[in-house]
Amino acid sequence: MKTKQRGNGQGTVYKDGKYWRAQVTRYEFGERATKSKSGFLTKTDALRWCALNADFADAGVCPTFERVFTEWSAAHYPTISLGKQRQYDRVLECSSRIAKRKFNELTVRHFQAVINEQHPTYSVRKIFKNVYNMMSIYAIRNGWATVNYAELVELPPMEKPNKRPFTADEVNRVWKYWEQTHNMYAGACLIMIYTGMRWGEISTIRPENIHLDDGYLIGGIKTELGKTGEILLIERIRPIVREVMLPVNRVAKLSSEGFRKGYNAMQEAAGVERHTVHECRHTTATMLALEGVQPAIISEIMRHTSYTQTMEYTHVSRDVKLAELAKIV
Repeated sequence: MKTKQRGNGQGTVYKDGKYWRAQVTRYEFGERATKSKSGFLTKTDALRWCALNADFADAGVCPTFERVFTEWSAAHYPTISLGKQRQYDRVLECSSRIAKRKFNELTVRHFQAVINEQHPTYSVRKIFKNVYNMMSIYAIRNGWATVNYAELVELPPMEKPNKRPFTADEVNRVWKYWEQTHNMYAGACLIMIYTGMRWGEISTIRPENIHLDDGYLIGGIKTELGKTGEILLIERIRPIVREVMLPVNRVAKLSSEGFRKGYNAMQEAAGVERHTVHECRHTTATMLALEGVQPAIISEIMRHTSYTQTMEYTHVSRDVKLAELAKIV
């Protein structure tokens, strides 16, 4: 007998010999899944079974935001750093208000509402938009959505970085604190200052890529030059690298948030004004510039693709510039 077609998600019933059979169908993650039961004496009984199993069919119409994230991240995470994975996991945690919604029901206003609740800076909200955008593309490819609403989310103006490198006195204070306590966060701070490493690098570099005797390590991120270029290790910093990153990378065991808490507490204990983690890298370029190192060499050490980038990392005070200018008289 011909199957009796019913509305979406309501299932189908048909006569199977002298009994009735009921079946509900869904398309889950691009694949067809069915659930059926036979042996009903009446059509009404079969329809009642379909109604009781409507959740099965309904769940397959389109996966939830949470399920799309699970599928997408399983495919995407092997291609990105551990630091990025932690950032993206944070996006899921902060998206609880839409986590159980079917993905194809989400529009600009849903994504925008979650993003507007986050830290007001451009960089934080940009991470959320990027994740939503990648998830939307993944959903469209799998037939779960037709429009990428994440593309239409509005972000605040990109803030101009206002970085402040460590002063020479502050660097000395961190050194003193390290020598007194061997605090891991002080060690990591000094490693970043004397190598120019980013948080995403120091937290993911594998011990086998650290070559202390030869004075370098491999494991950069971002640009091709950053990924393949050598990160240099001067003699003074190598004992700290040996203690903090060998035989296992102790920093890699921490989340970004966990590291920053310990890093900030270390600065307070060392008597240093609070600096962001990335300002360690700005300190590297600034110290090199103040020592008169050639711009091309600074760019190589920082693994920048152009000196224009390097200029954004060097912060020379007015007093120093006045002193240099006075030399021409």
